[in-house]
Amino acid sequence: MMDAGKLKRVCGIAPIVMSLIALALVIEGVLEFGNHPPADEGWQAHIFQILMVVELPIIVAFVVLSSRSLKRNLLTLGAQVLMWAVALGAVRFFSL
Repeated sequence: MMDAGKLKRVCGIAPIVMSLIALALVIEGVLEFGNHPPADEGWQAHIFQILMVVELPIIVAFVVLSSRSLKRNLLTLGAQVLMWAVALGAVRFFSL
């Protein structure tokens, strides 16, 4: 089983990586379909939605694991929230 330090590192990095994957899916969808996605959302939208929802409990777990040293981990938390917002903003920007 993972100790708290390793789990905190994973919870710190995973949402950022997941947001980058979600952003890549948005870009791939735009390159494939332009601003007019097909009637069926396609696999990109489904994976994007799963990634964005699954990130939230991981971010909460990071906050809980970092509660004693939250000031020290604010940069990581900020990066997580920023990347989550960028991925969602890309969908809005491209009107998908």
